[in-house]
Order: sequence, then C-alpha cells, then structure tokens
Amino acid sequence: MTDAYCLSNFIDFSPHLSQPLRHSNRIKYTCFDISDNYIIFGATSGSLYFFNRGGKFMHLIPNKHGPVTHLSISANNKYVAFATQRSLICVYAVNLSAQAAPQVIVTHLSTDQSVQVSCIHWTPDEKQFYYGDTRGQVNLVLLSSFIGHSLLFNMSVHPLLYLDSPIVQIDDFESLLLVSNSTKCILCNTEYEEYKQIGNRPRDGAFGACFFISPHESVQPSRIYCARPGTRIWEVDFEGEVIQTHQFKSALATAPAKIYKNHDSDVAHDDDDDDDGHESNDELLDYQPQQLQFAKLQRFGQDFLLAYTELGLYVFDVRQSTVVLWSNQFERIVDCRVAGSEIFVFTQTGSLYSVQLQTLQAHAISLMQQSKLPQCARLLRQHVKYFADKARENYDLKLLNQLKQLLIERQQYELLNDISVIFDAIAQCTGSALDTQSSGGSSATTERSASLSTGGAPANAATTTTTTTAAPPRGVYVLENAFCDNLKQPPKSGHFKDALLTVTGKFGKNIIKYKFNIFAEEQQQQLVRELIPASERSLPFKDIKARYESQDNVDDNDEEIVCRSSSSSSRATGGAKRATATTPHISPEEKTIYNLYLIQKSAKFSRTHCVERYRAVFDEYAANELIHLLGKLTQVMVEHGDSLEQAQRNCYEMYFNYLNPELIWEMDDATRDYIASGFVLLNSGIEIFRCIHCNFPLRFDNACQYHDLGAVLLRYFWSRNEQLKCFDVLQSVPSLLDVLAKFYLAEHNLDKVLPIVFNYGTVELLQDVGRQLNFSAWARLFEQFVELQRGRLVCVNCECVTTVEQEQLTRHFFYTWNCFLNIALDHLTASETLALIFKWSSYIPSDAIDREFYTRCLLKG
Repeated sequence: MTDAYCLSNFIDFSPHLSQPLRHSNRIKYTCFDISDNYIIFGATSGSLYFFNRGGKFMHLIPNKHGPVTHLSISANNKYVAFATQRSLICVYAVNLSAQAAPQVIVTHLSTDQSVQVSCIHWTPDEKQFYYGDTRGQVNLVLLSSFIGHSLLFNMSVHPLLYLDSPIVQIDDFESLLLVSNSTKCILCNTEYEEYKQIGNRPRDGAFGACFFISPHESVQPSRIYCARPGTRIWEVDFEGEVIQTHQFKSALATAPAKIYKNHDSDVAHDDDDDDDGHESNDELLDYQPQQLQFAKLQRFGQDFLLAYTELGLYVFDVRQSTVVLWSNQFERIVDCRVAGSEIFVFTQTGSLYSVQLQTLQAHAISLMQQSKLPQCARLLRQHVKYFADKARENYDLKLLNQLKQLLIERQQYELLNDISVIFDAIAQCTGSALDTQSSGGSSATTERSASLSTGGAPANAATTTTTTTAAPPRGVYVLENAFCDNLKQPPKSGHFKDALLTVTGKFGKNIIKYKFNIFAEEQQQQLVRELIPASERSLPFKDIKARYESQDNVDDNDEEIVCRSSSSSSRATGGAKRATATTPHISPEEKTIYNLYLIQKSAKFSRTHCVERYRAVFDEYAANELIHLLGKLTQVMVEHGDSLEQAQRNCYEMYFNYLNPELIWEMDDATRDYIASGFVLLNSGIEIFRCIHCNFPLRFDNACQYHDLGAVLLRYFWSRNEQLKCFDVLQSVPSLLDVLAKFYLAEHNLDKVLPIVFNYGTVELLQDVGRQLNFSAWARLFEQFVELQRGRLVCVNCECVTTVEQEQLTRHFFYTWNCFLNIALDHLTASETLALIFKWSSYIPSDAIDREFYTRCLLKG
C-alpha cells in the first residue's frame, strides 16, 4: 500500500536565536542558510551570525557594507556568499578562530543601488557560484585562492545572461544551467553555449524551477520541474521539452497535515475526547481547491518536491503526481531549506523552526521507543485503517502491543476498542492471535468466550493456546473489562512509589518533600558556613542568609533570601522569633541581587568563575537592564564591606566571564562604553614607563585580563575610524599594542609596526610580524634594534625617541642579540642574516652571540 506521511519532531529555534540579539532591539535577522555544520543568519546590521545545527550560537562576523539580503553556504562549508542592500556581493572565508581576522572580499554589483541580488547558488565544486539580480542579469563568480604569507583568495565576475525580468531561482547540474525569471525558464548548456526557453507560454510572476536528478536513471530518468500558474508544475526533460503538466489545484482540496510536537508530559493530553473531537471536525470541513504560486522548488529526499508560499508548506510526489501533504501551521514564511528529512522554515518575525517528514508507521515506532504511549495511541486512532493494513505486512509493528496494557490500566476502554482491529492485524502478522493475551482487548474477550463455552474455569496458558486457534472475530467487540472486576489487573508493587508520594502530613505538606527540604536546608547552611570568613561563622545562619520567603502565606513556610542590613546584628541579639517577625517583604529583583552576591562570594573563596550558576539569570536581561542590575549589586557589595573599586571589579568580572566578546559589534554605544570602562579598570594598576614627549606607554607589563574582549573593542573602534578611542584604551592598557600592530601591518605602515614590536617586547609578536616582512624591512628592524641596545625607544604615538634605563631592557630575554638573531634567521636566509650582522658588527658585543647561532647558519646554508 502507499505510505502516508506526517510532520513531526517540531523544534523552535527562537530562544537560541534571540540570545545574540538581546543586547540590541534594533537588529533583526533577514535571511538564512543551512549546511551540515552551520545555520548562518544575515542581519540588518550587516553581520553574519553562526550557529551550530543544534542552535547554539558560535560566532559573529561583522560587516559594515549594509544589511544582508541573501546568503548561501558552499557545499564544503568553507565559504559564505552574501549580498547586501548596497548592491554588493561578498564572500567570507569561514574561519571561526578568535585569533584570525575575517577574510571578506567585496565587489560592487552596480553603481545603481536599486539593483539588488535576488538569488545565489553555489556549484558542487565550491570554486564558483552564480547569482541573479533584479535587472535580469545572471553572473558567474570564480574564486581563486593562493598561499603567500597567509591564505588569501580573490574572485572574478563574469556575466552570462541578460534577461528581461528579475531572476527568481538558479540551479545547475554538470554543464547545464537552469534559470527561472519572472516570465520564463531558460535551460543553458554552458559547455556549448546553447540556450533554450522551456515551453512557449509566457507567465508573469515569481515561479521557481529545479533539477530532479534520479539515482536510478534506467528506472526513473532525471527531470526538470518548473512551477506554473494555477498550482501546476511542468515536467521537462534535459532537452528542454515539456513532457507533461502536473495539476495539483484540486488535489490540494484536502485537510492540512498537523505537526506532531514533542511534549514534556502527558498531562496536557489527558482529555482525549476533546482532542479527537477537534481532529474529527477537521476532517469534516469542506476544503476548496488551492490556486497557488510557487516561487521556489526544492528536491526533498529521493522522491519528493518541496514548495512553499507565505502561508503554507507543500510536499509533492511528482513521480506519482500526488500530494504527499500540505501544512498551514506556519505564518508569513520567508524562506525554507531542506536538510536530509528535515525542513527548516524562516518567518518574517525572525523565527526559525524545523520539522521532519516521517511515515506514520515510523512516527508511531518512534513514539513507542520514546515511551510516549498515549500520543501513539491517539495517532493510531486517527489512522486506524492505515495501521491495520500496515500491521498485516510489517512485523516491527508488534511493538505496538505495549499500548494495550497501558490503555487497560488507564481504563480507556473506548480508545482500546477503537484501535483493537490494529492489534488483531498484528496478531495475524505474527502468526498467533494470543501473543499478547494478558493485555486484554478483543483477544481477551475471545479467550473469555472460549473458556465459558467449555463450562470450566479459565484454562492455563497451554490449554488456552490449544482451544483458541481461530482468528478473532470482526465486528462488535464487547469490552467485559469495563464491567467485570475479575479481569482487572491487580496493582503491581511498582505502584507503591506513587502511593508513597501521595501521603500527606499533618499540615497538608508532602512528607517526603518536607523531609528532603530539611536535609537540603542543612546542607545549604553547611556550604555557606564553609564559604564565609571564619570571623563571621559565629553569627546565626539567618543573619548570613536571610529567610527565602516571607510568611504572608500560612501554608508556605519556605524562607527567602534577603539582604543583611545594618540592623541585622540587633535582630540577631533580639532572638529568632523577633527577627523572623520583622523580616520585610522584598521584591524578586532584590532576591536576584542577593543570590548573585552569594554566588560571587562563593566564587571568591573557591577561586572559580561560577559563570554557569548565573548565566540563566543574566540571559533574562537586556544589556541596559543588566548594567542597571550590576549597579545595584555593586551597592550591595559595598554595604557588605567591599570598597567601591573592589565591588566594581567584582561586577565587571562577573559580566565579562559571561559576555561573548563578539557581541560587542551589535551593542549600543552606552553598553560598549560601559565595557570599555570596565576593561580599563580591571587592567589598571600596572607599572608603565611612558614617553617623555606625549606620555604614551613605552615599556610595560604585557599581562592583560580579558585580552580577547579588548581586542574586539579595538577592532570595532578601528573599523569605525574611531582611532582616538583606540588610543584612549591603549593609553591605559598598552598590553593591547599587539592588536594595533596587526592593524598597521594590514595597512603596510612599517613606521608604526616596528616601534610596537620593540616596545611590546614579546617573541610571539616578532615572529608573527616577521613572517610578513621582506629583507628591506628586516634591515630597518636591525637598525632599530641597534638603537634599542643603546637605550633609545621610539614612541608609537609621536614617533619621538626616548632614552630608556638599561634596567628596562636587560630584565627581558627578548632584548638580547641571541633571541633577535634566531628569529631573524627563521625568516631570512643565512647569507642575508650574516650580511646584516656584518653591517652592524661594530655595535654588537663580542660575547653577545652564542656558538649555536652560527651552527644554525651553517646547517641552513
């Protein structure tokens, strides 16, 4: 029989997608694409947001070329092509390393910004992609990559077609290119440069087209499918000839498929009558034929075609010319993507959902394996004929027999009677009608009738097997379980747990829960006492961690956490009863603040971040709200004895441990300035030797807290041409000069790069910069290193020379000739290095170079 299908495993990604945007209300997602590894979104800010397939946010790629309108991921996940509202087509080389600068190349689509990209399509070899625009032009973009000092790539644009209307969809197969615009479909052979219009009837509107490649060409030849007005689809061969027209207008006059969602419990589904009544009403409704326009067609699995409109999803079996299903459960659909058996739906609200196409049989087995028996029973009642027919030919459905015992225990005899024909069919498939005789239902009725006809007591298992050999009768089934107590199963020992949990105490509280709460409270008191200073451990616990909830509700004696005020000591001496009676009512925000205080205090003594303990709390707040909350937390810390600066440091550390640095690109200016102030505060107090001319740092300690966060701050300011803000941060935190060196290196400004290398004074920075320097640049490095040995440093800011005490130079290994020459030898030939040594030999002490260096020169040749 023909399989029936359903949409199941519904997933709403919206909670995950909202996390990166909670710091800015003005940013919205505009488009998306999905691959084996990523879900990538374009946004109105111009940035790309990377998520893994599970919906976890991974990375943000900033872009200042305007809102993203379309994007597409290459098949190997190496590149992302995207278009912006400023008529630009861009390619990003995927590299999610936090240390690597994003590689994005940009080309102008047109000087007229009214011309926009309408679709992007990658070829399978990932070396090229096609894009179409609103003026009707199709272009081929070729990517070329080469390895020099670093991995770079370039792209060239080649126009292919000039059509009369905007491009709607592009697809390719080997040398064939399929282009659909608003008036027609064109099939192109790019190898022979041949072009043919598919069909002769023009149309007006957005209609998609795609290739449908068959894995078994001899059985089912490959085809091209083109959407047509009136819910029609053309079937076309590879010569561009229309073979037949599939008409789905009348076939769609059926009930839409419901989406089977996963539920956390069965409590919401206990009212079966209401659910079933609602479902039966859907079947009784009169559905009209649908006249639709499909702007995009996609192959779905081996046999199906997926199309969508703004209000619905449609799955067609074009081989059989039938409608598999359609669904109207989504509103305002913008785009859809197919990944395996899953459909990802993106809506105008910026939400993303996924559903999976399954046969009803596979969905029922899946529900059984997940122990979701009530949902499975209702599914069987909705499709009794389908499952009865399937059960006669599929042995795997024997798993459904577990439902019978559940329905009897729940006394859902009506539901059991409705689906009993399925259990009879399962019994026929397995060769015996009594495989599940202890489960009840129609088979149990047959057994009882057989035992009564013999005039004796119920036979044992062996006797029953011999006496009941005929198939169970069809027609009316008498459910004696509903009236005869002797057929009901006795309660099992496993029910003792349920009975125990319903025992209530004198005051109406659950005894088990009450005892557990006492134990948990004792454990919590012991934990807090271990974390607080020894000088405070003598205080009563209620003064350290106040009651969790007030006694406004007589039935609820749980205690709530309150801030310890200055009068707590007097309440402690006044006795426990008076302290409890005077406890003020506090707001949920005050509870949150004091809970955060306890977390920070415990983290201080355990020397851990404990970020996971407050991440969920911070997630509930927007950026400005979170800053306000941290301000109040600072006040609480000051009230408990911390200095104002230390309290601010604690709050900044909590925030920075929680913050994803990449989100700085999408924040408002006030939040970004708050972060910059905190970064400067946490890195204050280091010893800095400054330029005597402009007071800019020359020598300093390279240690830096939250270096990655500071690097993102500098990259943002630099990309917005806010160099003054960059230098304001560097004035206080010079350990970020390595980031500034990379900015100047990208601009080939060696006059700035070389002083930074020597002022920063780390081997790693010199090695990174040295890879991109030629011989003449290394000659300049030698010259400045000689000046450095004479105690003269060049200021990065004013480029003036300042004399440095010898102590500032001799305390670091970097400023020795051995270190400097060995790094130079890594990037220069031995003869070039020795030539530079000979040039500056008069400034090099005789014992400054070890013998091992000359040995390396000989080995390198």
